[in-house]
Amino acid sequence: MKTFKWMIRTFACILILPLGVIELAAKRLLRRDVFFSAHAQFLGFIPGKLGSYLRVAYYRLTLDHCSKDVAIHFGSRFTHTTSSVEDRVYIGTGCVIGMASIGSETMLADNVLVLSGSRQHGTELGSAFQVQQQTFQRLNIGKNVWIGSAAVVMADIGNNSIVGAGSVVTRPVSEGQKVAGNPARQIGSPLAVSGCESVPTLPARDA
Repeated sequence: MKTFKWMIRTFACILILPLGVIELAAKRLLRRDVFFSAHAQFLGFIPGKLGSYLRVAYYRLTLDHCSKDVAIHFGSRFTHTTSSVEDRVYIGTGCVIGMASIGSETMLADNVLVLSGSRQHGTELGSAFQVQQQTFQRLNIGKNVWIGSAAVVMADIGNNSIVGAGSVVTRPVSEGQKVAGNPARQIGSPLAVSGCESVPTLPARDA
């Protein structure tokens, strides 16, 4: 099984190498992301496990860091190369991730949106919002975090935390907290860290 995975990953790296080299060369020349967004959109719509392997191979070349033991499902993409993804991260279908660091064993369900902070556009009257200076913040999503379907994340999330489906996270979530709602608020008692430090059957292991 390990040999088969190694062969598939190697094949994906070979296929993706031209796109990665083009983006890295253009970025070095112009000192910004150039083709990354277009490549990410294109790769996002390749179906099946092959698509996941191709996406991971591309992000291993272009992101600040991306582990090989990651699953990135159909329609999901990163929007900035200044992101990192640690071991055994699972990213479901249709997720869009801005500037973020994602810790190991973390799971994002389908259609999760991770913004590059909560103040990406200016709000001063007198000029159109879309032409005002943008401010991007790299969010930190900790280890062993579970983010439910269709959640919107605009702030840091601590280790061993759970974000309910459809929640809008506007303030930092402390370690071991369960939050839900719009805006997201703590629900129930904090999680016991000793009982949720790892997820031994995380689907990312099959990618």
